Amino acid sequence: MIYSTPTLKEKAEIVRFYWIQNKKNKFFLTGYFFAQTLFFAMLCLTLARFELSLDLKFDHFPLYLIIPAFFIGIKLPTMMHNCFHENYSKFNYLIGEFTSFFVLMGFGIMCINHTLHHGFADTESDPHSPHDKSFLTFFFTAIFSGSHIIENRYLDIHGRTYLTRSLFKLNILLHYIGIPLRLLAWFYLLGPELFVYLYIPAFFIYLFAFSHVNYITHAKNDEGETVILNKDSNPWYKLINALGDGVYYHKNHHQYPKLFNPKFVKGQYAEPLAQVQERQVLLT
Repeated sequence: MIYSTPTLKEKAEIVRFYWIQNKKNKFFLTGYFFAQTLFFAMLCLTLARFELSLDLKFDHFPLYLIIPAFFIGIKLPTMMHNCFHENYSKFNYLIGEFTSFFVLMGFGIMCINHTLHHGFADTESDPHSPHDKSFLTFFFTAIFSGSHIIENRYLDIHGRTYLTRSLFKLNILLHYIGIPLRLLAWFYLLGPELFVYLYIPAFFIYLFAFSHVNYITHAKNDEGETVILNKDSNPWYKLINALGDGVYYHKNHHQYPKLFNPKFVKGQYAEPLAQVQERQVLLT
């Protein structure tokens, strides 16, 4: 199947809701983080109070759980990624919030982070650019980096006042409070053994795959120019592309962000990076 090149207007629609709300209302992120923090605090209290847990027991180390852990660690984040681009016609935000819960983040801030990645790929305004980092450094910092970039964009939009700076510091505080609350909620939901044997391996599989996709597909050519690549040349790439909706076809994805599976694009396309005008339209 061949897809036509998206127009600037179509690119501007990508991840539009959370970005536009953030631009329109300086209190949007604060309200969003506060609601999320309250929800997960109440969820943890409810799960603990009524002992609502699967709490399965194993007589020995359940090595076989690495199979579902691997599937979960690849599939849920790629579903989340498709939610960023509103690729589910029904329940997009519900699926987005649940899959973001798996990666210990709020869907709203992940959407904004991803919007900036598409708009400013491989520049100083890219929240998870791998350049000038070792893979190990990128692995441990990629999903938690970028807050200063989002802060700069927020202050550019709403002004660099005492109020806006204080609000964003509160946003960051609520955001980081939400991470252990989500982790605790998973612990209560699954029980200690499933949490250790299923959730933790799945989470680290996600961390590795997310880091590796972004690290290996954003590269520099012999002239020192940044290029975005498609990868499908070995069994690992083929497996993750099969499970993860073509996630290693990263060049295609940046060129055609609304594709559910960017593997299914035929032909060669120039200019894999967004142009300056397109970046500005995307972020309007």
